[in-house]
Amino acid sequence: AQILQLLRDLVSERDTALILITHDLGVVAGMCERVNVMYAGMFMETGSADALFARPRHPYTLGLLQSVPRLDAGRRQELQPIPGAPRNMLSPPTECPFAPRCRFEVEESRQAVPPLEELESGHHVRCFNPVPAEEWQRTRVGAA
Repeated sequence: AQILQLLRDLVSERDTALILITHDLGVVAGMCERVNVMYAGMFMETGSADALFARPRHPYTLGLLQSVPRLDAGRRQELQPIPGAPRNMLSPPTECPFAPRCRFEVEESRQAVPPLEELESGHHVRCFNPVPAEEWQRTRVGAA
């Protein structure tokens, strides 16, 4: 916590940016204004921290958020892991790198790497079949 506060102070004092690389979504939520979600060396989703936590549009982002333990959940609620394993990256993918693990996969996902496209102002997603609104509303972190 002290190191994170020191980083906040330095960013404020020097009016500079800070790039954090982490899997700790709590740190991301508390420290970041903008977030880039990477998978297989590619940005899969990028946008404001508020938008990504409230409206994840890439299936990998949704999976990350669903795998976080929730304080409001019952003791026996199991975490929701992302199925499968990361792909072998010795050769660049010719399809969506997340397709083998994706529950929203469509045929197009197995044929090409999707482009990074803007869905909302400042919110970009690399996905042929972005997470539908009803899914992220039902499963977002902190939802009852």
